[in-house]
Amino acid sequence: MNQEILDEKAILRKERLYVIILAAIQVVHIMDFVIMMPLGPQFIRAFQITTTQFSFLVASYTISAGVIGFMGALYADHFDRKKFLLFNFTGFIVGTFMCAIAPGYVSLMIARIIAGAFGGILNACVLSIVSDLIPFQRRGNAMGVIMSSFSISSVIGVPV
Repeated sequence: MNQEILDEKAILRKERLYVIILAAIQVVHIMDFVIMMPLGPQFIRAFQITTTQFSFLVASYTISAGVIGFMGALYADHFDRKKFLLFNFTGFIVGTFMCAIAPGYVSLMIARIIAGAFGGILNACVLSIVSDLIPFQRRGNAMGVIMSSFSISSVIGVPV
């Protein structure tokens, strides 16, 4: 009986680690999404763009994430979830790095589209991994932690 309790505790600890890692990925993805709006005046000044062009920069990420995320859902089941997550997170990091080194408006727009494309698939991938790894009885709690990432990113992430 003690072995069963130890096994259950080990399983719960492992699940908790998975949820924390997946929530951290969500925090990074959402923070990358929301970070543009508060920095609007700096981007407008640095790139000498109009407010309309800035709104295109913000919207490009969302549109790319939506379109590619929807299309990605059609073929995501053909790949191993862990490898698919790592591939998309790597693409997301590359896209975000491209945003950091973008010398002008067009290159920043392209980088935002790339980061958004990988970020949109990341979101779907994280949710599918939670549903695969966490048993039905504890899945609601895990999903709540994952979904709270949006609030955490919006409230704490931007000031940090």
